[in-house]
Amino acid sequence: MQGRTPGQGPGQADITATIDRVLLGRRSQFAGQPAAWQLLCEAAHVATLEEPARTAFVERVAEQRGADIALRLRLKADALRADALEACGA
Repeated sequence: MQGRTPGQGPGQADITATIDRVLLGRRSQFAGQPAAWQLLCEAAHVATLEEPARTAFVERVAEQRGADIALRLRLKADALRADALEACGA
């Protein structure tokens, strides 16, 4: 895996690449569902950010679109990131 030093967990590049592969693999499942696809893509974007940027992004969503939407986005992003970390062997 790229971006990894021996003895360390996956790097940010590994996490991003894994999330990208997941998105590509799931694209066909969202045919005719543009809103659902957009939500997944936004959550994937958030999942690829480092923690301070993730928090700032979600806070901005809460201010602009409401706390419920921000919470759903954060939970989905956290799940995608956790799955990516597991797939990377962390």
